[in-house]
Amino acid sequence: MALAAVVGLVTAARRIGRERSAAWLIVLGVLLVTLEEPAITFWLAVSGRRGDQDGMAESVTPMARAHVLDAGVYGVAAAVFLGWVALTAFRRGESWAGRVLGWGLVVVAVTEAATTLAVYSRGLPVPGTPGGAAFGWQPLAVGLLAWAVGLWRGRSARSRRPAGTVGAPYRSR
Repeated sequence: MALAAVVGLVTAARRIGRERSAAWLIVLGVLLVTLEEPAITFWLAVSGRRGDQDGMAESVTPMARAHVLDAGVYGVAAAVFLGWVALTAFRRGESWAGRVLGWGLVVVAVTEAATTLAVYSRGLPVPGTPGGAAFGWQPLAVGLLAWAVGLWRGRSARSRRPAGTVGAPYRSR
């Protein structure tokens, strides 16, 4: 379903504008990664083993639980910030926004790759890590794809500006 939304946003670019399409692709990507990582982290911190087999509310000390809750909230807050940057400054063509979103993507992609290879495979057949029969790589893959395609589409939209507008923010509609 999320992959269909990515395809839909790419194909709708002519109708809704390339910048808007790119911004919403990034928001979709950030949302998918957020639901799969910091939002689940928050859930696992408040859930016990009866609510989720990985719930840690009764399994860890209050200090550890507080840190897990903090990490989940900070992750969701960072995602909201990245979504705001995508829908405002990036959509207007401000170069700093592309750099912020690009570095955000790099940090997330490297972290996901490292934890998938070294800690938990998320359902991928990675030798030496548990989780081969699990679910989780699909939303991450589509999220990272949407985020990357949004950055690419947004940058290519800025590179096609009419002559004489160098440095001026590009506004669609």
